[in-house]
Amino acid sequence: MSWDDIEEMGLGQLRLSPVLLYDLTFAEFGNAMRGHYKGIDEREKAEWERTRWLASITINPHVKKRITPKDLATFPWEEQEKAADGFSILRQIATSE
Repeated sequence: MSWDDIEEMGLGQLRLSPVLLYDLTFAEFGNAMRGHYKGIDEREKAEWERTRWLASITINPHVKKRITPKDLATFPWEEQEKAADGFSILRQIATSE
């Protein structure tokens, strides 16, 4: 990564002033960029979940059985959350023996 790339990210994406950018250590700059990208990911997830919710409330008046948003689609981050659930891991261990 060149210094020009760092300036483009710091001044453009993070909207830092040059003084603030040049005062950051590389570790601080990296943390700021990771936080920036996490924020983008969270907003994108919220938009997808809102779209799924809107689709479910649009469909529900036209079907007999009520449809929940998760009936329409399960997102990859929801599958990861389910896999990270400690109780389900313990349940799997207990039932496998």
